[in-house]
Amino acid sequence: MLHFVENVADIIANIKTMESYLVSDVPEEVEFAQELVKKGRSMVIYRVNGHNHFAPARFIGFKKNSRAAYSENENRETRDNGPILQTLLGKPFTHAAIEKEFDEYANTFKGHTLKSKRKYWRVRGEDNKYFELMTSEAEAAAEV
Repeated sequence: MLHFVENVADIIANIKTMESYLVSDVPEEVEFAQELVKKGRSMVIYRVNGHNHFAPARFIGFKKNSRAAYSENENRETRDNGPILQTLLGKPFTHAAIEKEFDEYANTFKGHTLKSKRKYWRVRGEDNKYFELMTSEAEAAAEV
């Protein structure tokens, strides 16, 4: 059973996992991550090399999540993790410019994006600045 994240460090660990899947050499990992992004209704925003990237809250909100853990619990774990993300990251928001950026990001992946209004949370690091990964960090996470 998956447990909710407890702090921003747990969220950042999941962001690194998600980003490692997106840059993976394993096609199934890439497809898994892209599908989650394209179907997401609640998204966590982080930056990679100065550009916004988006990860689905339904993956990010559960502690030490992975492709295997998510797939194993996908149908059984239906609790909404929005309240815990709101506690850790603040109130979610919507914004036309962010929605446009999400669409541009998601459209770089194959397949159709869910047509839905989304809500967003932005992750901040310990320095209270927007959390950002550099390409080398994402690639290092993919090698683990």
